[in-house]
Amino acid sequence: MAQPYLVSATAVDTTSKIFINFFANGLALYEVANYKIIYNTVDTDGSPTTASGLLSIPLSNCDSLGIVSYDHGTVLRREDVPSRSNFESTIGKVFASTGYIATMPDYLGLGDNLGIHPYLHAESQATATIDLIRAAREYLAANMPSINLNGEVMLTGYSQGGHAAMGTAKYIQDNSLLGEFDVIAAAPASGPYNLSGSQSDVFIQDLPYSNPGYVVYLLLGMERAYGNIYTNPSDILKAPYDTLIPPFFNGNFDMDTVNQLLPANISGYVEDSVLQAFIADSINQQHPIWQALNKNTNYDWTPTMPLRMYYCTADEQVGFQNALDAETAMQANGASNVNAQLNGNLTHVGCITPSIAAASLFFDSLSTSCSSIVSLVENALRQMSIYPNPSQGKLYFETTTDIDELNITIFSSTGNVMLSKRHLAKEELDISSLPKAMYFVEVRAKESVQRMRILKR
Repeated sequence: MAQPYLVSATAVDTTSKIFINFFANGLALYEVANYKIIYNTVDTDGSPTTASGLLSIPLSNCDSLGIVSYDHGTVLRREDVPSRSNFESTIGKVFASTGYIATMPDYLGLGDNLGIHPYLHAESQATATIDLIRAAREYLAANMPSINLNGEVMLTGYSQGGHAAMGTAKYIQDNSLLGEFDVIAAAPASGPYNLSGSQSDVFIQDLPYSNPGYVVYLLLGMERAYGNIYTNPSDILKAPYDTLIPPFFNGNFDMDTVNQLLPANISGYVEDSVLQAFIADSINQQHPIWQALNKNTNYDWTPTMPLRMYYCTADEQVGFQNALDAETAMQANGASNVNAQLNGNLTHVGCITPSIAAASLFFDSLSTSCSSIVSLVENALRQMSIYPNPSQGKLYFETTTDIDELNITIFSSTGNVMLSKRHLAKEELDISSLPKAMYFVEVRAKESVQRMRILKR
């Protein structure tokens, strides 16, 4: 699609650091300005359309900012999206409050884009994510030229958003877009990456499922994407659900409402003939539903960027085997920096906080954005500058207060102490002996503490 991608930008609100710190455990450094973005993208058939999303900008004087793209989880209600500052958008705002530009697409069929959402359609999730980043760059260049983007892009998302983030990373790599999007890290979490494998057990095993509405969402969404799943809802849904359930997908209802109306077992609401044909075709996988699942399965590829997949073993919505399948396939394909990481025996909701926290630390360990990872005390050291960053081997410390002596500790990205010493504030610090890497610098003066991130080149 030809530029421009940006259609309009509307100021939504400013989120205070105090509010964000309820969710960021005191790590927020900046107020965050939020903008609803309308942008040009493509529909599932490649035709032009417009979509909406949220752009969150830290109110800081940082001169080197990367972009974190956060893809949201499953929502059914049209207004329950980031551009409307829904609750989940707080995750993107947390990233922004620590010194990143954050973008959060609403996806097709949600927010300002009409029609049913093509649920788990990997390509449209990816293009919606990518084109919002492009539109955000255009807005910043035209309206906030003082913001210096360093080109770094980090991708994350949870649940459906994990599937979307994974698909976005794959789409960027497969379509040779790494020159335009320097994806330094991807961190999908609790996503159904293996739709035609691990996640298809919901169809095959006919066990009680916590969110049967997701299955209907998938079938209706894939009909929008491919047009070959059914002619009428009664082709795939049993009575009375064929007439009872589809009206709840008009954008005005939430998923809990749908889940309460459906039986827990798929055999209770999907037509027997459809389910039997699907199961009988589990080897050849030529049934239209199998074809749709295979087209949107995105676990078996070879990421060239560092990639982490976070999961929990008590996840009742997305089987944790999805992450293990992806790790096995990617490593077998030769991916050198890919891992699935366990965040405990937690439920799907319980896994959100540790997963996002882990993704944040992962990004911080690789990014050269000038955000601090933590601020323990509001004090004079908050005004300290550590430069140059990146450094070739020398560091200088500058503060507006009269401090003569500093206690400096430098940690590796894994938490190991690399250097610890008392140091005169006005003298250079020689770090030439340290290997080229990202480090965390802790500076103490009396009762004051400042922690910052540096890159040694």
